[in-house]
Amino acid sequence: MKIKKIKLLKALALTGAFGIVATVPVIVSSCSSTSDNNGGNGNNNNNGNQDGNGQQQTEITPTIKKEVSLSGALSKIYDANKSTSDLIAEDIKANPTNYFDNGEALKDLIKDATVSVNGGFTESTFKGDTYETWSAKVGDKKGTYAQASKQLDIKSINDLETQLGDSNNIKIICDAIPTLKLTNGSDYKVEKNALKLDGDLLHVNISAKENGTTAVSMDLAIPVSDLNLKIDALKISVSGTGIKESTDLTTNYKFNVGIDNTVKPITNATGTVTAGDREKVMTVMKALGYTVSGQDDKLDNDKLSDALGLYNCNFEAVSSKPVSGQANKYTITLKATPNEGYVWEDGTNNPKTDITFEATLN
Repeated sequence: MKIKKIKLLKALALTGAFGIVATVPVIVSSCSSTSDNNGGNGNNNNNGNQDGNGQQQTEITPTIKKEVSLSGALSKIYDANKSTSDLIAEDIKANPTNYFDNGEALKDLIKDATVSVNGGFTESTFKGDTYETWSAKVGDKKGTYAQASKQLDIKSINDLETQLGDSNNIKIICDAIPTLKLTNGSDYKVEKNALKLDGDLLHVNISAKENGTTAVSMDLAIPVSDLNLKIDALKISVSGTGIKESTDLTTNYKFNVGIDNTVKPITNATGTVTAGDREKVMTVMKALGYTVSGQDDKLDNDKLSDALGLYNCNFEAVSSKPVSGQANKYTITLKATPNEGYVWEDGTNNPKTDITFEATLN
């Protein structure tokens, strides 16, 4: 399974490729968008230009890569004030080597060029009840997409419904989450009510029936690091001084949203541990409720992800050490490593070894 940008303010109704009611960056894309720093296409032609002295200038023809696979922070593709097409166009200008085989030759020219991107994005169809309305009806039926569930490749927010699958597949997803597991659940489906992007979690309304008759509404929170933006045949057009005008250059684009490594503090952690065992870190983690039921030597990654806000990571217990001058207070240190196929926002997957929180052990 594949995480905290900013706190909730007020809900904004946004439409586009990711029409999400959100207080953090969202995709609000039109079908095509242009990034233009110089307001024009730089007087290009197929035969080259002449400078003021009448000498011929050579134009560079952009050569697009067949596959573009990137990773990074959510903000690289989602922004409340810009479309995804705008953001991709800006990244092309800033990092042309990621998109073009001859990106190094284009580097100094493209930053002042006109770049247009067409991802074929469509307006969001999630236009039902607001999050505030539907979430008020779910009661305790709230849960986070389990680490055991697969990453989702989506080409727009409307594709999310397709990728979550049919009733049977959604049932499997919900059954992996203790708070969403129903007794004899059936008729699962994604409701087209407004989505909510809250920090690193995208909230989706799921409905089902329990015991064949009782209607149940649920809040499924999907970590954004479980979402890959995957666009087959992304079209890029470029024009500018020194660049041969090129239209609808096509590539297969994939962006793997990285894990935000900001740790949410755990407060009021308490457990009952005999004095002689308080530096045995797995004993402490069991007392705090962070081990898998029936497996005292295995940490519960889903519980720790929710507690720390670090999603899609494998956790290891490192140490439990007394806090100097504070009776019964211990500093717990953990290590977190992104799961296979996942990365931090900076594109790396090295372990994060400085995760700590304090616990009171009685």
